Amino acid sequence: MSIRLWKDGNSVTFGYYDVHYRQMNPTEEISRLINLEYSDKPEWIARLFGITLGSVLLAQLTHKSPVLLWCVGFGLAHLVYYLFLRSNLKSATMRELRIAQTLFLVVLISFVWAPAWMVAQESRAVSLSGAGLFGCVLVYLIRRNDVSLYVIVSEIVVIWGTMTSVLIKVLPEFNGLVSRIGLVICWMALVSYFAQSMLQSRALKLAEQQARDNAAQAQKLAAVGQMAGGIAHDFNNHLTVISGSLELYDDLEDPKGRADCLDAVRTAADQAALIVNELLLFARRTPMRLVNLDANAPLIDIDLLARRLLSREVEMTIGFLQHPTCVQADRRQIVTALLNLIVNANDAMPKGGSMIVRAGLVTISAPLTVAGGQSLPQGRYVSYDVRDTGEGIPAEHLAQVIEPFFTTKPEGKGTGLGLAMVLSIAQSLGGGVLIRSSQRGTTVSVLLPQVECKQVVGSDDADT
Repeated sequence: MSIRLWKDGNSVTFGYYDVHYRQMNPTEEISRLINLEYSDKPEWIARLFGITLGSVLLAQLTHKSPVLLWCVGFGLAHLVYYLFLRSNLKSATMRELRIAQTLFLVVLISFVWAPAWMVAQESRAVSLSGAGLFGCVLVYLIRRNDVSLYVIVSEIVVIWGTMTSVLIKVLPEFNGLVSRIGLVICWMALVSYFAQSMLQSRALKLAEQQARDNAAQAQKLAAVGQMAGGIAHDFNNHLTVISGSLELYDDLEDPKGRADCLDAVRTAADQAALIVNELLLFARRTPMRLVNLDANAPLIDIDLLARRLLSREVEMTIGFLQHPTCVQADRRQIVTALLNLIVNANDAMPKGGSMIVRAGLVTISAPLTVAGGQSLPQGRYVSYDVRDTGEGIPAEHLAQVIEPFFTTKPEGKGTGLGLAMVLSIAQSLGGGVLIRSSQRGTTVSVLLPQVECKQVVGSDDADT
């Protein structure tokens, strides 16, 4: 077996593994330490209670009151360690992480000297109790799954130094060379196996982390490939319409035919622009400008933009709110979300049908579970509904339609980002998406919290 360990952030070789891993995140590591030490409350309360009770009993058994200082020192060290971890829970630097790790080593030292002292006592009960506590320490250190080389090497040094002091203390009590050699061999075996276990645990932890990173990277590459394929097909379709219509435009003399060609070009260009906007929103590259917005304002834009995206066989009706109502949102992003829902509804009715796009008021009296497992709290919401009379979404696909890149459309008819992007916009505005579907059609609602109408950006605002 070969072991090569470098400093944090570089590489580790254990057996046949050669693992390269990312730099440790200080905030994530401190959060891990807090969960490790204090997430299981019954365990650490029992631990502190056991140490307190044990120190009292040990003081009575050995008639040495200074043993109580062990409990006090360990408690103070643990308190300082806990307070430092909690103070750096949300944001921490590498320097602060090193301080936290060093404080843990202080806690370790403040505890481990007592079991070492107990092992060297003449009383068999005290000696065996100390050996048991020492074993608990070794198991606990392995259980921590530390990956920092600084921490692991320091822990090995602390255990080695403690056991060496015990060996020096008890070795003269053994008569005969053979017994002393046997004791030294046992000491070396225990220290060696402990060190090997710590390094092996670290190497396996890093190998697991690397495997997760590789799997995530493979999923990203697969998603990028799937997305690129869908986008390429969609853009190729739109470019074909644009180029074909322009060529036909040159050959036609009839004004109506030419107008139809230009309409086809505009529609294809709008749909291509919608794909680009989907990608920018999905990648969160489009900045969000939140204002107190007249809830009817996006529907006015929809009335102007959406009709070119509809099939001639589809009839669209737009319903406005009758009373002044506001949401805090980005007007352009709501329009983009609704346009995506309208395109989906249009594609769901290849033989024609009717579509209703409306805004309404909804009062949620109890937490409502919406798409993605999200729970909306009680309150008043503005609901932007897009309802079609298509065949509906199969029940087995309802939970998947919001996933990025999932689509039931034929190849070249969609990227699978539409509903995922709509959900992302709704969640970023404090709302959610509700999907209801049957064989008579589908209704997708974007729910956004209603706000007071102060300094309202209304339908006459130029920022469209």
